[in-house]
Amino acid sequence: MMPISRRAFLGGAAGTAVAGGGAWAALLRDSLEAAAPTGRPSPATTLAPVTTTTTALAEAVASSSARLPVTDRVLVVLEMDGGNDALNTLVPAVGRYHDARPEIGLSDGQLITLAGAEYGLHPALADLTPFWEVGTMSAIAGVAMPQQSRSHFTAKDAWWSGVGGAPSQTGWLGRWLDLSLDAERNGVDDPLRAIALGGGSPALVGVQTTATAIRDPAAFTLATGPGVDEGGLVEAFLATASALNAEPTLAAAQQAIPGTLDAVALLAAAAGSDNLSAYENPTPGAGRTAVDLLSTAANIIAMGIGTRVLTVGVRGFDTHADQVENHQALLHDLASGLTSFFTALEASGDLDRVMVITTSEFGRQIVENGSAGTDHGKGGLQFVFGPSVAGGIVHGGYDLGALDDGGVPPAVDTRSVYRSALEWLGGPGGADGVFEEDPAVLELLTA
Repeated sequence: MMPISRRAFLGGAAGTAVAGGGAWAALLRDSLEAAAPTGRPSPATTLAPVTTTTTALAEAVASSSARLPVTDRVLVVLEMDGGNDALNTLVPAVGRYHDARPEIGLSDGQLITLAGAEYGLHPALADLTPFWEVGTMSAIAGVAMPQQSRSHFTAKDAWWSGVGGAPSQTGWLGRWLDLSLDAERNGVDDPLRAIALGGGSPALVGVQTTATAIRDPAAFTLATGPGVDEGGLVEAFLATASALNAEPTLAAAQQAIPGTLDAVALLAAAAGSDNLSAYENPTPGAGRTAVDLLSTAANIIAMGIGTRVLTVGVRGFDTHADQVENHQALLHDLASGLTSFFTALEASGDLDRVMVITTSEFGRQIVENGSAGTDHGKGGLQFVFGPSVAGGIVHGGYDLGALDDGGVPPAVDTRSVYRSALEWLGGPGGADGVFEEDPAVLELLTA
């Protein structure tokens, strides 16, 4: 028999889970419900919508304590895959923008005014303005990696790895997970410590640590095959693990079985199809929406299973054609997903321990193309949300008078954003050792 590594076993299990009515899931959920701490929803509980205004929700974020033990904190990285059009998301109040985009540009009257900023938000993001007003949301404009590429593949490699130039075998989050493993888990890997929703994220790749990936919550089911009894399969797995093999690699695989089945069942409770919306991504084949994926993220956080990092991948932002309608739908989904996410966290009592940062591999060119869209550019846009954020500020900016190969010239190194996020997340050294050189300090945080 070919030896199976623990990493390979967990990697194979990462795309599987148990459906809501599965035998193993039901047994595990019953025990989890009985043991669920008072005041916190059990993993089987679907977080009910809370009737609240976004203004009230934003105020709740602002009033949350920012001084929890660092091991309780959760970083959510929301990737807007494809290269989001920064200029039509956070719109500059300059004439060059309107001159360059006679067809797809947003008029001043359409924009949502941001207090204290010479920018306006796309109207589809209106639900996010209360977060700006109470100081729990900030923006970083003209953000990029050094030697920013306009190739999806090259740019994503750089953004995921946090390494400029030569490709890296690890991601920026994976290196943090490695460096903090001893202090947080006594050196024992836990695949639920980092979870990727919407597909695997190379940002989570480490040397000592593994992550769990869920591409589509609606398809999250144990891969039993036609006519195979799920309960019997689980019993067979557990029987296989009951007596450890003398061969170390096989023994490691056996030891991984119970933990993997636990992870599968736990995540099924958070990612089950009952929790999904009817809304569809406007880009065909782009996968689940921000609303769905962030709903799953909120449920995972509410479980209290030790997850420290979540990545959420929302695809469809490569808007070469027919951008106006598609981009509006994508941004509306983003705003709806984030407000629902924060509403769920408020209901579960977890609002004060979460930070969200958005990423996208590049911005778009300032001049619209002939297909009512935009092509790949350079400097892009990131948003940061959370009770520790020094909000209501636009860091960096768009210099539309000195374009870089048709795009916005880079003004801020995204690794400065990463550094702030990791310093907030904690661990033994924060961001120390994650990057080859310490990124410049960006005053993103209040505490």
